[in-house]
Parts: sequence; structure tokens; C-alpha cells
Amino acid sequence: MKSFEPVFKELEYLLIKKLPEKIEKINQEHNDGIILEPFENKSLEENCIKMPSLSFKLEETEYEEKDRIIENEVYKISIEIKIHSNTQNKIIILWRYLEAIQLIFNEENSVYLYRIENMQGGKVYIRIEATV
Repeated sequence: MKSFEPVFKELEYLLIKKLPEKIEKINQEHNDGIILEPFENKSLEENCIKMPSLSFKLEETEYEEKDRIIENEVYKISIEIKIHSNTQNKIIILWRYLEAIQLIFNEENSVYLYRIENMQGGKVYIRIEATV
């Protein structure tokens, strides 16, 4: 098994450093008075109490063989998006954050394949494939 460390470092870079740009892009595209704020986190490991913030968790790791040559490690993670409970338009805001996260995975070059699998409440489940 490969180390999760390079995947984690890239994920942290994308979600902490690059996500604010995508959030701003989403704000400009919709331009309807609902403004997403950048997350307050300074790292993925931080237990940030300010809002909005996100919480990272490694859910599962598995090893797959596609054939005798290509082998994949699959990491399943979750990111919980935390916003104030009394926020108006909460569902729209959560989906726009999800849209910004999807933009990162679509627009940023990576050696890993990121795929959002589902969202339950404010928790986003993501599958990351790393070719070994």
C-alpha cells in the first residue's frame, strides 16, 4: 500500500488554498445576493470552531486491481460543511459549497481521480483513486 500522505497534502492544498477562488467564482456566477464565505480553516486537521468551516475524516481505504498491471488505492473521505444552524437558504448554501468543491476537482490538474459520491446533510463523501 502507498502512503496516504501525498493525497492528503494535495487535498489540503486544494481545499484550503484553492477553494476560496472557486467560492468567489460561484458567488460571481450566481450573483443573487447569497454570498458564500471562505472557510475559516487553516488546515484540514484543525478542529475549527469558527463558521463556516469544514471537518475532514478518512472513512475507508481499499486496494483494487484493475488488471495485472494497473493497481489502485481507493480512499474514501468525508468533508462536513459546517455553517450556522440559523442561516437562511441553508440548503442552497450547502449545494453551492458542493459546487465549488466540484469545480476544484474538475479544473485543477491532479494525478488522483476525485469523485463526489454523495451528500447527506452537510457531509460530502468523496472517492479518491490513486494509481499504484
